[in-house]
Amino acid sequence: MPPGRWLACAALVVALASFGLSAQEPATLSAALTDLISDARGLPSEFAADTLIRLSGSSRLSPAIRRELLEEAFMRAYAAPADYRRSTTMSLRPESRQTAQQLAYDTGLTRLTLQARAAQLLAFTDAPRARELFEWIDLALAPGVCEDPLVPAVDEYYSALSLVARTAFGADRAEAMRFFERHLWRARLPSELPAVARAVQRFNPKLDEAIYLESVVRWIVEGSARDPRGFSSANLDIVSRVADLQQADHRQGVPGWYLLDGLREYLLGQLTGPRCADSTTEQMIAPAFNGAVARLGACREVDPIDDRTVYPSKLLAPARIDYYWQTPDAWRLYRNEERLRSDGKHVFSEAVRQTKDWSDQADLLLTDIEQWSGRREASERDFFYQKAALFTGLVDLTPPGILRARGVRAFIDFLRHSDTDRDRRPLWFALLKRFLEMARSDPSRELFAALEESRHPVLSVYARLERATARRSALNLERALAPAFP
Repeated sequence: MPPGRWLACAALVVALASFGLSAQEPATLSAALTDLISDARGLPSEFAADTLIRLSGSSRLSPAIRRELLEEAFMRAYAAPADYRRSTTMSLRPESRQTAQQLAYDTGLTRLTLQARAAQLLAFTDAPRARELFEWIDLALAPGVCEDPLVPAVDEYYSALSLVARTAFGADRAEAMRFFERHLWRARLPSELPAVARAVQRFNPKLDEAIYLESVVRWIVEGSARDPRGFSSANLDIVSRVADLQQADHRQGVPGWYLLDGLREYLLGQLTGPRCADSTTEQMIAPAFNGAVARLGACREVDPIDDRTVYPSKLLAPARIDYYWQTPDAWRLYRNEERLRSDGKHVFSEAVRQTKDWSDQADLLLTDIEQWSGRREASERDFFYQKAALFTGLVDLTPPGILRARGVRAFIDFLRHSDTDRDRRPLWFALLKRFLEMARSDPSRELFAALEESRHPVLSVYARLERATARRSALNLERALAPAFP
């Protein structure tokens, strides 16, 4: 569908959703929930989609309103800054640009993640509409490159596919199979293969379906693109998931070891092709595969892989890792915060952090962080992450009191003025999520109160969402602990 038509659809859904909510009887929704939904709709698209999906889970909503919120979230997701998540199984040092990128992707504020969530939840309210929306999800993934440790990660797409296929076709199993298979064929990268195998297993195929789907999975595996970085990131998971699917099929009565045979040929082809120079997982593939064959009792019919005869055709470039805290100012601030955390041998106790000497040093550091302009940093994005990390680290260390309250205000003020770059917003949200996690363990609720009073729409809405979630959890716990009889 052309972009203009998507925008028209989005506008139509927003208008319909607003009408539906305003037409709802006043007694149905509380004023707080109505205001929260209204405020969520005014956020930038990816935040609006995320919050509307979360709000759709409220038990106070009618099915019609829930459907409208999820449809609106699906349409708003088209404007998300990133199309899909990217991840890695490499062990990255926590203070690198690539780690920050993964943190941003892990927020789930990508078009595909948001749309898959919306379609999956809609399947419980309006299965035919969920099926229709799922058809609209575009899955156009670029293969990884050895210089970048992050590769496409779209497990949520195949998880949603399995659920929609199981629930959206009623008794018409043949149509469900056609829908399921058609979308499985979209997989072409190594990083997608574990999710494909898991989706097939969750589809709960009958015997004849399982036999046919084994052929589909094998063809997908054998026809997948050569992607050395994607393979190095997913290869052990590929072995594990395909072996699990083979085991489930064999227990159901599927004869032979068709998937294991195909997996062996695929692994040999990948292991003898180009390899990223820094990848260490390939040396574990043969033991993992041979162990799976032995575990399933297929040793007589499936040959093992002899890793002594498997060599890559060539080695490609290793991943490039860009480390933070490289400029003099950044390193000085980082080291000063580390000195407030420990003496190099032991982490300081709260009693130490309540002393005047520690508080005076923390006060000076907070002033330095506030005044740091980041002019020497490579990019605004790098400066933002490092300064936000310093703020959250210091707030986390500082005991409750005047200094901590000042640090909270300084960090929130920094967030309020740092969300103007659309491409940086997922990373911005990753740091907000870290702050929200700290707030959840704060009995004084001071951090949540500061967010709500920030007069920033995103900060306020997420703080109110957290408060509503906490209230529901407490209410559910109270009900669970209540005596069965008065």
